[in-house]
Amino acid sequence: MVAELARRILSGTVLPGERLPNTVQLSADLGVSRSALREAIKVLTAKGMLEVQPRTGMRVRPRDNWNLMDPELLSWCGPALDAELLRSLLECRQLIEPGAASLAAANATAAQLAVMEEAFNRMNESSDQTIRVQADLDFHVAVLRASGNLFLAQWGGTISSILLATFRLSAEGATSADKAFIAHRDVLDAIRLRNSSRASRAMRRLLMVAAKDLHVE
Repeated sequence: MVAELARRILSGTVLPGERLPNTVQLSADLGVSRSALREAIKVLTAKGMLEVQPRTGMRVRPRDNWNLMDPELLSWCGPALDAELLRSLLECRQLIEPGAASLAAANATAAQLAVMEEAFNRMNESSDQTIRVQADLDFHVAVLRASGNLFLAQWGGTISSILLATFRLSAEGATSADKAFIAHRDVLDAIRLRNSSRASRAMRRLLMVAAKDLHVE
């Protein structure tokens, strides 16, 4: 119920600033009870997506008011990744992941390197796109965790749902699987060799490949 209402907002069916129907009409439209709808409205209001005023009713708030770092909200974004959201996410990754790769080269344990290698091998050996996309996510999350920074490790978990959605789009739009393979291999090799500057550069190149595949440049 909450997810359905959230996806209507995320998909642009209801635009920021627009007023939603009253609870009687909306509950009938969604096929749920008014009490269930009220609970959903409370959840989305807490996440910054809706505002409720006594006289004007419910309105969708502008996106910059939404709690975009909320894992649940990010999971709802998956089917509705517009160009602005993709670009903002990629810019954020370009700021964060090269630094994380640099730290991973300095701090990764043997066990963390093994997790990266396993994800890399799974990504490149499987012919199943679903498995490859999940392995791609596992690789990037492993790099963030291997950084040794608690905030970076948490960030990887927080955005994993929307990263998975972008990796699916990237796989569908990939112009060359070889470029992605080489880019991931270079990141892994640099971390193995404990070369922080090379790891950072390799991650930047990897994100450039992703940007091209997503048509966000």
